[in-house]
Amino acid sequence: MPGSTGPDASPRGLLSIFPHPDDESYGAAGLMALAAAADNPVWVLCVTNGDQGGRPGEIGVDHSLDPEIRLEELRCACREMGIAEPIFLGYRDSGMEGWGAPEGSLSKADSEEVVERMLEVIRRLRPAVIVTFDPGGIYGHPDHVKCSATATEAYRRAAAEPGGPVALYHQVMPRSRIAGMRAAMEEERRRSGDTTPPSEDDLRQQEAFERLARPDEEITTIVEIGEVLDRKLAALACHDSQMRGRRWDDPEVRAGLEQMFGRETFVRVDPAPQAGEREKLPMALEWGGR
Repeated sequence: MPGSTGPDASPRGLLSIFPHPDDESYGAAGLMALAAAADNPVWVLCVTNGDQGGRPGEIGVDHSLDPEIRLEELRCACREMGIAEPIFLGYRDSGMEGWGAPEGSLSKADSEEVVERMLEVIRRLRPAVIVTFDPGGIYGHPDHVKCSATATEAYRRAAAEPGGPVALYHQVMPRSRIAGMRAAMEEERRRSGDTTPPSEDDLRQQEAFERLARPDEEITTIVEIGEVLDRKLAALACHDSQMRGRRWDDPEVRAGLEQMFGRETFVRVDPAPQAGEREKLPMALEWGGR
């Protein structure tokens, strides 16, 4: 899936920059599938290998996981979304706050180095649009926060260059969806037979989700993804190591899944929106008259 090439080529396509395998599927798989279906080149740049995603739970537990498992899961997800093979920067997963980040992890990496490596990818692919997490990283994970900061800086530098990207979006969680999503997730857990009680990490994440959710009036871009919801769910299902046995193909949970995942929400950071501006799809991509 080629991008624009040559010094005079216009930027084209969508590059999503996320820290771990599965972040892209939760956050923007629907947008990416829609963009690809409209013949935009679409890529995912994954900053870490997700190797601390092995066992959910408490501080002091060994969370290590063979990184190739998670890299292959992301390759699977990209196939389900209909986009290009993923690109990896290869940093180690930092784990949650308080776990103790390993050597080689993103949170310990020099930020300037990370920005420069992202810039190399942006200059090579020449996307028109870049998507990453908002500054709070949805729930404050150290890698989410650092990915947002470095990807945003990489965008700003690239956008100042000839032929650079022209729009930056932050993927966000609106406050109005927190209660409904929590209820839908609990119902999905019940139906899937997941009886594991919430861990301390789970409870901290729930608190952070609510604290870091964005006010609805700040949301600029609400993408309805119903027509590609099955692609998003298939991409999520690829991340089997993270799903805790959940079933995404159970018709009894379909309504809950539609509530959780039927739309994706973003804030357009650049160009800055006008007060009250709303859009159904990101600018600077080809939508075939949508």
